[in-house]
Amino acid sequence: MTQVKLSNDYIAKPEDEFNAQGENIVAKLLVYQAILGLSDEEVAEFTAIIQKDKALSEKKNIIQAQSRATTKEYDTNHPLCVKAFRNFRKALENNPNCTPAILEDFGLSSTHRVIDTDTQRPEIHVELVSGAPRIKYTKSIFDGIRLFCRISYGEQEMEYEETITRPFWKDTKARMDPLKPETRTYYAYFLYKGQIVGQKSNVDSITLEALR
Repeated sequence: MTQVKLSNDYIAKPEDEFNAQGENIVAKLLVYQAILGLSDEEVAEFTAIIQKDKALSEKKNIIQAQSRATTKEYDTNHPLCVKAFRNFRKALENNPNCTPAILEDFGLSSTHRVIDTDTQRPEIHVELVSGAPRIKYTKSIFDGIRLFCRISYGEQEMEYEETITRPFWKDTKARMDPLKPETRTYYAYFLYKGQIVGQKSNVDSITLEALR
């Protein structure tokens, strides 16, 4: 039997254990100073280094705890502040003395962005999830996509299409022939108010291996 000797580093890795190690050294320095022939300057310098590190460790931990508490408090309060913004804007809109210029000055005017649907194209991504293709895309302002699929299996092909209104869709259509590999190639167009708009998406495909 071969035995391998492993040496453990004497420097403690956990922060609290390292701090305790430092406190122990500081306490023992004065005990062994004379025996080891250490000068007061050497003892003071090493002690200062250890104590500074421990102080920074404690300060860091306090700040982190405060940060977690503050983040939790902010996450609770922020929606209330947003609601107050909206209520204030509604009150201004109902105030006969409030002009559009005043709303603008408050930075509470609604902004509008014009998107030319003719230039928009979806970006689709296909991946295999639990044995079936899953198609993902960014929905944006559109109602969804019209997805087109071409299945190639052996020398045969077939096509079908689906209307997708969620940002992802799993293609669970049955295999044409489970004993043959088949490739499914997808592309899509955005849908807006029930109509195809914009440009053709990228083309993405995936191959389903034969089931044996």
